[in-house]
Amino acid sequence: MKQPWEILKLLSDPTRLRLLTLLRIEELSVAELQEIMGMAQSRISSQLALLRKAGMVTDRREGKKSFYSLNPTLGERDKALLEAAQLSVEETPAFDEDKSSLERVITKRRQVAEQYFNLIAGRLGKNHCPGRSWEAIGYFLLHLFPKIIVADLGAGEGLISQLMARRAKTVYCIDNSPRMVEVGKELAKKTTYQTSVINLEILKKFLFRKAPSI
Repeated sequence: MKQPWEILKLLSDPTRLRLLTLLRIEELSVAELQEIMGMAQSRISSQLALLRKAGMVTDRREGKKSFYSLNPTLGERDKALLEAAQLSVEETPAFDEDKSSLERVITKRRQVAEQYFNLIAGRLGKNHCPGRSWEAIGYFLLHLFPKIIVADLGAGEGLISQLMARRAKTVYCIDNSPRMVEVGKELAKKTTYQTSVINLEILKKFLFRKAPSI
């Protein structure tokens, strides 16, 4: 465990404090942090390495990208020190700019994801779903499914939602891609199981949360 003065020393650097404030709100990649803060990748990475070594942040790999977030197991004392440091500077122009840039980056992330899923809508079941062995297991597990209300978030074309609708009380099939929703509705109409149509409601909803105020 880091001593309080060591944590305070970490928080005394403006770049590290800005990073922690952003990561307290949203998990972000190094490239996204670059875009928000307008700094070189090497500078951001070196500061993140210090924060990770101190146990303030955690990282995970997704393909070639590294995503960082505030350590969820951060102690209460360290959280209190971080909150106090952020309160002292939250009204500064730099943090206002970070807040606006963060919202822009999250919007961009959502748009990229939506464009991708609009592009593959109609081909998802053929090219991106597991094979017959998975389907057989799914049908077996379906018999254990209780009569409950289900919200399938990010449901894509709704193939799994249609299966669940055969047993569940109601299934809400929710996706952010207009094209996915359109394809899902077409597939639901074609299904041979009438209960899948009766119990299934396919909706377009905003699945990405808005960044809260810093």
